[in-house]
Amino acid sequence: MDTSSAPNRAAACPASERVWQAFLAALHELPPDMRAVLLLHDVLGAGFEDIAPLLGLELPACRQRLAHARAHLLARRDFQEPGTP
Repeated sequence: MDTSSAPNRAAACPASERVWQAFLAALHELPPDMRAVLLLHDVLGAGFEDIAPLLGLELPACRQRLAHARAHLLARRDFQEPGTP
């Protein structure tokens, strides 16, 4: 496999695609329970009262997992904001 063109493909990739790929990679790194809480709460808008019994967690544990998941995503931001040089 020729990897010499890999950097060129990454450079040719639109910024929005790079942001999306970085987000998916960071999301994939999360433990399943943190990923579930993050997606259920922040993406689907479910409340902790609904998430906790669904995942078999206490409310404080749900809040903690969400906080850790958000912190992980923020720490893994290895991309620039769209529109920045």
